[in-house]
Amino acid sequence: MPRSTFEPPPGEAGWLLEVDGFCDRWRVDRFVRHRVPRLSRSLAARLEIIDVTRPDLPLKKSQPVRTGQRLWVRRPIPDAGVRLPTPRVLYEGEGLLVLDKPPGWAAHPTASRYEGTISQLLKGWGLSAHPAHRLDVETSGVLVCGQTPQDVSALEQRFRAHEVRKVYRAVVRGQPPEVFDAHTPLGFDPQSAVRLKMGHGALPASTQLRRVAQAPQAALVEARPVSGRQHQIRAHLALAGYPIVGDKLYGEDEGAFLRSLHGALTPEDLRRLGHPRQALHAWQLRFEWGGQARCFEAPWPSDLAMLWADLSRA
Repeated sequence: MPRSTFEPPPGEAGWLLEVDGFCDRWRVDRFVRHRVPRLSRSLAARLEIIDVTRPDLPLKKSQPVRTGQRLWVRRPIPDAGVRLPTPRVLYEGEGLLVLDKPPGWAAHPTASRYEGTISQLLKGWGLSAHPAHRLDVETSGVLVCGQTPQDVSALEQRFRAHEVRKVYRAVVRGQPPEVFDAHTPLGFDPQSAVRLKMGHGALPASTQLRRVAQAPQAALVEARPVSGRQHQIRAHLALAGYPIVGDKLYGEDEGAFLRSLHGALTPEDLRRLGHPRQALHAWQLRFEWGGQARCFEAPWPSDLAMLWADLSRA
């Protein structure tokens, strides 16, 4: 099959995919789903797909693909035009780019976010830097990026080996003890309508927790995750009876999370949540880099400072 010098239009999002022998004669939509697993079949069927050797001919989703064929799959931009606060650079140098991530940003593109992702932001800044770990969309705080693929790989290895000491701060409901550790094993919650929600499971998980301050019906806690399970701090605090204020998934009604996906939160939802986003902040990261101990901190954000001030007066 002849090669093509096809280049995606500047700024256009998508995937350039080449068919291998394993996928020979598969339907186009099946092949695209295989190569981009997070796409549903219905979404894959709606995408515009171009054979780059014959870009003037429409490509039906039921057509079979052939080994060596190259396809350009135009990606829809679900968050086109979204405006978010710009992350602040905390440190840059020696292969590191450390950001103070505001809430609303995802680390990497997802099915619902593209422009509002740190990886796309860094491309827009003309940098080859890339996030080395993740923070939940609503979680603010320290996010470490590597400036080259080698730096990213070295950082990711430190996170996998639990060589990065992470300290979070959160506003929670209730009156927790001054020091309380959580060791509940975690796993996906089979009772939840949200497939990514964590609950009791078989994966060992440990979080060190300390109360920093107390309000009448809430507390400010410091959380140090020893392991690195998905949603670990949020799940451990909720299971201990001290859910994070504003947490739509691990609060009293996960329906708030499902409604938020469609922009359908009600005034009653917002009142019960107590804050528009989960009150969780990645405050500090410590790790060794370049033979030196490094420590990066992101200041307590203004929205959580106002929340705590209001709760302290309650």
